[in-house]
Amino acid sequence: MYKKKNYYLLLFLACIIAVSIRVYQFGVVPGGMNQDGAMAAVDAKALADYGTDRLGMRYPVHLTAWGFGQMSALLSYLMIPSIKLFGLSVFSARLPMLLVSLASIYLLYLFSTDFAGKNTALVVLCFTAINPWHIIQSRWALDCNLFPHFLLAGICFLNRGISRKSGWLYLSMVFFALSMYCYGISVYTVPVMLFASGIMLLRRKKVSFLQILICAIIYLLIAWPFLACMAINTFGIDTIETPFFTIPYFPYSMRSSDVLFFSKEPIKQLQQNAEALLRILFQIYRGPAWNEIRGFGTLYVFSVPFILIGMVLVFRRYRKSIAAALTVIWFLTSLAAGLITANVNINRINIIFYPLILFTGIGIYASIHYFDGKTIGRILKLLIPIAYITAFCIFAGTYFTTYADQAADDFMLDFGNAVTAIKDTDAEKIYISADAQYKGYSHVSEILTLFYMETDEKYYQSPEFSRRFTFHIPPDPDPSEDAVYVAAADDLLYFSENYYQINSYGKFYVIQPR
Repeated sequence: MYKKKNYYLLLFLACIIAVSIRVYQFGVVPGGMNQDGAMAAVDAKALADYGTDRLGMRYPVHLTAWGFGQMSALLSYLMIPSIKLFGLSVFSARLPMLLVSLASIYLLYLFSTDFAGKNTALVVLCFTAINPWHIIQSRWALDCNLFPHFLLAGICFLNRGISRKSGWLYLSMVFFALSMYCYGISVYTVPVMLFASGIMLLRRKKVSFLQILICAIIYLLIAWPFLACMAINTFGIDTIETPFFTIPYFPYSMRSSDVLFFSKEPIKQLQQNAEALLRILFQIYRGPAWNEIRGFGTLYVFSVPFILIGMVLVFRRYRKSIAAALTVIWFLTSLAAGLITANVNINRINIIFYPLILFTGIGIYASIHYFDGKTIGRILKLLIPIAYITAFCIFAGTYFTTYADQAADDFMLDFGNAVTAIKDTDAEKIYISADAQYKGYSHVSEILTLFYMETDEKYYQSPEFSRRFTFHIPPDPDPSEDAVYVAAADDLLYFSENYYQINSYGKFYVIQPR
């Protein structure tokens, strides 16, 4: 379909666009810092400095997070080199996600080439380069967004290992195992995918029982600490400490309610999950701004016909192609996860998007190729690229303007700027508003303060930190106290300009006695 010269020109342009849209104003847009990303970075700094998380736990395989909710650990470990090199900042915290996302574009191109040939792979690459979901998730730091990338690496290397009968088969198990440390739902998705894939490959005589056994050993050698962590928290077993890492028990944190089978109203939850899942599939989901820009969807709203065409074509090739079979298993597992996981949203079902991207690219190529040499084929060859280029240009313009403003508000940029302004204060007492995100959410204010002030973890664990920092604004502040305040607008009524100097940082204020 493409001449060699044109092929490599398009490939080069797609790569330039993919990198440019992801690195332009990186670390600045979106402004501010999501609280989960800040927590991952604070724990990463502690691991880099002392080999513990911010609470003093030595190399945990799963993070304590808020205490009432756990968090995956791999992103924090990936942040360690960038924090060592550049210090604790928005840039260094987000850099690992950017690099992993860019590497995944290449892996998807490789998988698509093996799956459907280089022409289809080029279309998939071009679409991934301008894909809204992929762009948005690559530019901020959320632990669970690592999951689809590591799963993609596992699928890509597994397919290469089977088709080329090489060591890629065993390397794939490394990435499947590492994906367990990306997101909690991996405990009921990755093993299911591996089991189904193993049965399929054995039935088709593509692998031997010995190869399956070796793969299982490699996978379990890496994944067992995470699996053990899930087990001890399910059955209430004490924390296990080894010379190299800690498998923690979280007495105040159980995430079993996130799974449909443990829901108090499973039928109602299933209906809600199914509705949300359909909205995501048909590009009419209305979720938080950090996951989607309204009007564009995760794959552009007009991609639905191509998704359906590509899906049909892939399912039809299930028996003939290992890559197609792996993609079908991947997609069906994603659908099941969407039905099982409570309050399913875009980041909770993020493993579905690579199959959807593949379906879209395959559907676009098939639609053009089917009418190749005909008038309608020439029209489609012109109109489809124009439609996507136009949508991408509008998306990019929105992302760096109106969306940037909205995301900065959602990521509490004003609060971050106010805290940064007092970073070097020598005040004896520091009062921080509990309303950084929502009213009274002092735990969010605390973690963002630790991030922006680059707080030393040993200091945070000491009584001195609790003595100096208070995460609420007193209703009767003392003008004679050696104190500084980061206050919300609602707190201003406590402070008279006769006694206090008040500096505005948007929605938050730095207040000091005159």
